[in-house]
Amino acid sequence: MLLRKRSIFNAPIRYTIVVIIGFCVDFSIYSGLVWGGLSIYVANVIGFTAGAMINVWLIRRFVFPDVRFKLMQDIGLTLISNGFMLLVGLLLLYLFAELMGIDAYLAKILANGTTFVLNYLTRATLFRSK
Repeated sequence: MLLRKRSIFNAPIRYTIVVIIGFCVDFSIYSGLVWGGLSIYVANVIGFTAGAMINVWLIRRFVFPDVRFKLMQDIGLTLISNGFMLLVGLLLLYLFAELMGIDAYLAKILANGTTFVLNYLTRATLFRSK
């Protein structure tokens, strides 16, 4: 399997693949809800939440399987990390869509691209074994 633990791909590449999967879920939900007339911010929260749930599972399974803690023990860190990224994403979405006038779909892509890097650095710091 492409993402297996002993993959030929290193953790950053596996992380990127996992995030792309989560982003596809997130963006699909976001796009459908925005297209249906829902606020970009509410759509972002719903899409992000679904994508984040998939990402958490895939990241724990394929990217950082040798963590210091088990998922249920560090769920607080996971929630804090994802909650922080959601807030950063909402702020960036506001900045791009409202202040800069960028299309709602492109603004979502730009916001997620920025939080991608921040999220990887946060997760690598919090969840990687010593």
